[in-house]
Amino acid sequence: MDKVKVGMIGAGGRAQTHYSSLAEMKDVKMAAICDLNEERTKSTAEKYGIKERFTDYKLMLEKVDLDAVYAIMDPSYLDPIVTHCLKQGKNIFIEKPPGISPEQTRKWAELAQKNDCKTIVGFQRRFHPIAVEAKRRVEERNRILYCMAAFHKHQLLTAFRSWVMTVQRKGGQLSPDYMPSRTTNQLLTDIIHAVDLLLWMGGDVKKIHSLFGQLYADHEYFDPLHVNFWSAAFEFKSGGVGFLSSNRTAGGRALYFEMHGKGISAYGNIPGLPGIDNCLIQKDDEPYEKAEVIKNEQLIGINAPRTHLDGSFQVNRHFIDCIKEDGTPQINFEEAVKTMEVISEILLGRRLPPVF
Repeated sequence: MDKVKVGMIGAGGRAQTHYSSLAEMKDVKMAAICDLNEERTKSTAEKYGIKERFTDYKLMLEKVDLDAVYAIMDPSYLDPIVTHCLKQGKNIFIEKPPGISPEQTRKWAELAQKNDCKTIVGFQRRFHPIAVEAKRRVEERNRILYCMAAFHKHQLLTAFRSWVMTVQRKGGQLSPDYMPSRTTNQLLTDIIHAVDLLLWMGGDVKKIHSLFGQLYADHEYFDPLHVNFWSAAFEFKSGGVGFLSSNRTAGGRALYFEMHGKGISAYGNIPGLPGIDNCLIQKDDEPYEKAEVIKNEQLIGINAPRTHLDGSFQVNRHFIDCIKEDGTPQINFEEAVKTMEVISEILLGRRLPPVF
């Protein structure tokens, strides 16, 4: 295969990162674009030289012979699109989360297997250069049997609260049927990055113990749509343990990990920012001040494009290589089912009362 012909469904937000990543690859042809917003479709198509433009994804698949489809949008809209693409035998890339339930993801995985489709979910933190190098260093010695992933943000006034106030000001009625999915479950739509990172480090999960609830609540009742901290301990089938730490009342955005083997530890800071991402490697009781520090730019180059900073380019490159070389994508739908099942298990944990 000389060039992989790609069709893009979605032209806004996170999709632009994938357009930028694919535009760097000489063995990829962005052959078609589809978005309901015609003006956005036009501007994106002109920016990346995409000739075929559609507002109907079924028509796009019918008219253009594609090797792969990217469907980048809110997870609540994915099911009919992903299902149709798989039934048409198309390899497909989607963003996280991979659907809205383990059952949905499992259905897609079965369809992909039946129709011999390659699939991948954009969990790019697995491909972050610092995380990959840290894992390689630790596993050179022995297995990772103790790990941690943390993802914090400052959202004292959540998007959900802001949306509620907007609706109330307009005199509207609140209804779960019209609630934006990205505000209803931050564990599923955002913190899932840290959950997936833990599974990548620790392996398959045997048991989960979780605690979640509301910090700095402005009311006494439990509001399931205002959960703003999630904590969990993982028992891995390997015998190791892992810890999830995430809250939305922190001083600011932070994303980091720990990996520990016998006599070796890696402490990674990976917010995806130029000059910031790095990893501290400690071995055999060496003093902290003598420990090795690996900077992201050492791995990707000082002038690397922004898409290379957090693994976004790398996950795209991995998918394209799997298509060209008939490989199996690392985080395909079958693997993504495991991450979604863990999310469901965390939700079954212990709910704590509001804390004022």
